[in-house]
Amino acid sequence: MLPTEESLNKMTIEDTRKFYADNYGAERAHLYVAGKFDVGEVKKAIAQTFSSWTKGTAPVVNAPKPKMQRLLDVTDRPNAPQSTIYVGLPVADATNPDNIPLIVTNSLLGGSFGSRITSNIREQKGYTYSPSSQVSRRYHDAYWAEVADVTTAATGPSLKEIFGEIDRLQKEAPGAAELKGIQSYLSGVFVIQNSTRQALIAQLRYVDLQGLGEDYLKTFVQKVNAVTPDEVQRMTAKYIKPEQMTIVVVGDKSKITEQLAPYAEAATK
Repeated sequence: MLPTEESLNKMTIEDTRKFYADNYGAERAHLYVAGKFDVGEVKKAIAQTFSSWTKGTAPVVNAPKPKMQRLLDVTDRPNAPQSTIYVGLPVADATNPDNIPLIVTNSLLGGSFGSRITSNIREQKGYTYSPSSQVSRRYHDAYWAEVADVTTAATGPSLKEIFGEIDRLQKEAPGAAELKGIQSYLSGVFVIQNSTRQALIAQLRYVDLQGLGEDYLKTFVQKVNAVTPDEVQRMTAKYIKPEQMTIVVVGDKSKITEQLAPYAEAATK
């Protein structure tokens, strides 16, 4: 929420100093250094520079408590040539043992260019150009979502195909070759993500934020490649549940309302 002009005018220098003292202290800070350097010299420089930094207050631990709800939310955009679709629900967070199997499952289902949903509604049906799914993780919180900009006439059919692919993966494990392709893709992306100093620091920040421990990055590729077809099926059945998903659509209501009727009815049951 953006501040109002009134709230800004009420702020004083004391308010700013208090906010800084409450939030910018060593207790809440992480310092990362990546590159080629003398470790001893860098540690010495850090100690000299930051040893006098006030400890400050401890971080506030306030993980959200998401709520699953089958809901259809439609925003009218008259004459829109496309509909923007979001479907999703809360899933296991990064600290859950299902974390990596769920990452693999998402990549196979909709989270990679060769995924099932993408192949279906992009390559086979031509409903959209660049659909994608993701497991989005914040602090001890996560949600799965499929996102697609589809032609207006294909709004309802796109949802049918998305849910159809989810249902298919819930009922039948993928083949070994299909899964191996996804695992190779994820392994390669992981190596690329760690190929620069900035990317490596981003990975370390993520591990610290989620409290995943030092072994997370060291064993990631190994664990990705250890996921089995049956695990992928189980993850889909356990977490990717259409009956609990929120569906958000922005498009021309005059042209998509009838297409969305089956999903509106399901949301009210």
